[in-house]
Amino acid sequence: MVATTPDATPRPRLIIIAADVVGARMAGPGLRFVKIAEQLAAVADVTLAVGIEGSDTETLRDRGFSVAPYRDRDELIALVSHNDIAFCQLIDEEVVRRGAEAGCRFVFDLYNVLPAEAVGAERIGGFDTQPEMDDVFRGVLSFFRFCMRAGSYFVTSNERQRDFWIGYLMSADGLLPSDLDGRHVAELIGLAPFGMEDGEPEAEEHGIRGRMGIGADDLVLLWAGGIWDWFDAETPIRAVAELRRERPDVHLVFYGTTHPNALIGRPKTVERARSLAEELGVLDAGVHFVEGWVPADRRADFLLDADIAISSHKESFETRYAFRTRILDHFWASLPSIVTEGDWFAGYIEGEGLGCVVPYGDVAATKAAIVELADDARRRAVRERIQAIRPSWRWSQTTAELAGAIAQWRTRLTPRAVPAAPAPSEAVPSRSRVRELLSRSPLGSVYRALRARLAR
Repeated sequence: MVATTPDATPRPRLIIIAADVVGARMAGPGLRFVKIAEQLAAVADVTLAVGIEGSDTETLRDRGFSVAPYRDRDELIALVSHNDIAFCQLIDEEVVRRGAEAGCRFVFDLYNVLPAEAVGAERIGGFDTQPEMDDVFRGVLSFFRFCMRAGSYFVTSNERQRDFWIGYLMSADGLLPSDLDGRHVAELIGLAPFGMEDGEPEAEEHGIRGRMGIGADDLVLLWAGGIWDWFDAETPIRAVAELRRERPDVHLVFYGTTHPNALIGRPKTVERARSLAEELGVLDAGVHFVEGWVPADRRADFLLDADIAISSHKESFETRYAFRTRILDHFWASLPSIVTEGDWFAGYIEGEGLGCVVPYGDVAATKAAIVELADDARRRAVRERIQAIRPSWRWSQTTAELAGAIAQWRTRLTPRAVPAAPAPSEAVPSRSRVRELLSRSPLGSVYRALRARLAR
C-alpha cells in the first residue's frame, strides 16, 4: 500500500543536501538542514545527503530520516536522480541539470541572502583587491540567476528577504506571467525562517559559571555564535571594559571562535576582538573567548548560564537583509537581547519588547542597555514577553509552509526548464575560473567545501 500525505498525494521521496558540516558540532547551516529533515519526515520519505568533510553521520541515526554520504559529483547526481524533490542551498549546476532530466524538482533554500553577505565580506574568493572581488561576485550573481530559473519553489526568512528575492527572480526571467497562472507570489517563494528547538533547553553542566573566574552571581552577557566579517564585536567589548570600572561583576563571553568546517576555521575577526580585549586589559578578565566550537547539543550549558544575550553588527548592505539565526537561541533560553539597529530582528525585538536595540557602534548606548537589563525585575518582565512569542518560532511552526508545499508536491512544485550548460564558445574557461575562486569565498562553508569536493 502506498503511503500518502494528508491530502492523499503520494508521499514524495525527498533528498535534502546538507549545506555544511553535520553531526555533533554544527554551525547554523548544518543545524538548519538537520532540523528541516526531521520536520519534513512527517510528509515525505527523507534522505539527508552528506558530503561536507568533517561531518559525523553516526550522531544522525534514529531521527526519522535516512542518511546518504556521497564523495563526488557523480554520486550526488545518482542520489538526486532517485528522488522526486531535492532541497538545497548552494549546489553544483550540473547536479541540478542531471537531476531535472531524471524528473527531480528543486526547492532552493534562500534563508540567507548570500549576495548581500558577499558585499559585506572583507574578502571574496580569497581576494581583497579589485577587480578580482568584482569578478568573483559576478559569479555569485550568475549562480543565483541559475537558481531562479531552475527552482520549482523557494523559501526565505522574512518579508524583507522575500522582496529581495522577488526582484532577483524577475530580473533572472524566473517569474513570468505563465509562472504565476493565478497563483500568489507567496506560492512560489514561501517563508521558512530558522527555527527554535521544540524541546526546552536543559544543561548537563555549567558552561560558564564556575569557570574562567566567573562567579554564580556575576552578570553574564553571551555572544552566542561566530564573529563574522559583518559583525561588530568591538563595541560590546569596549562597553564591558568601561562598565567594569564600576561593576567588576560584568562578564562578556564569546563562543564559536573556530568554525567546525576546517575550510572556514578561525576568522581574523576573532583575533582582532581578542587583541582589542587585551589592549583594554579585559582579556580573560571580563571578556572571555571559548576556544573551538560548542557542540550543538551542549549549547544549553552556556545559554542557561547567561543573563543577557548580545549581538552587534556593522552598518552595511548585508545588515538590511540579514536574518541573525543566533537570535533563535536567545529566545530558546528566554534571554533578553541587546542588538544593533538596522536588521529585521532589531525591529522585531523592539516591537515585541524582547530587549534593547542600540545604534551602530554606540558604546555609551550599549553600556546603558547592559545597565538597564542588569536589573532583575526588568529582565523578568522581558522574559515574560519572550515566553509569549516562543511558540511561533518552534521548528514545527517555521517549517509549516515548506511542509505544505512538499506534501502537495505534484501540484505545488511545477517542473522548470533548467538552463542549459554554456556552449564551448561561451567563454567557459572564464566561468570555470569564477567558480574556482568562488569555492574559496566567504559566502558560507557550503560552497567552499562542496565545490572543493565535487571538483576532485
